[in-house]
Amino acid sequence: MEKKDIIILAAMVSVAVFSLYRKYVSKKGKSPVSGMAKPVEKNNLTVQPDDYEPYSGRKA
Repeated sequence: MEKKDIIILAAMVSVAVFSLYRKYVSKKGKSPVSGMAKPVEKNNLTVQPDDYEPYSGRKA
């Protein structure tokens, strides 16, 4: 194989892989450009209000 044949083959393989990737992502319902369709919700203790007062004298 000559050098130009290898370059053409590599280009064809990369186009085919990118096409398959786009089909896979479209089945998942996500855009390949934007990344994720829905924003990730935080589900940890920093979202909850902090009403604990350590020196108030009441027990939690």
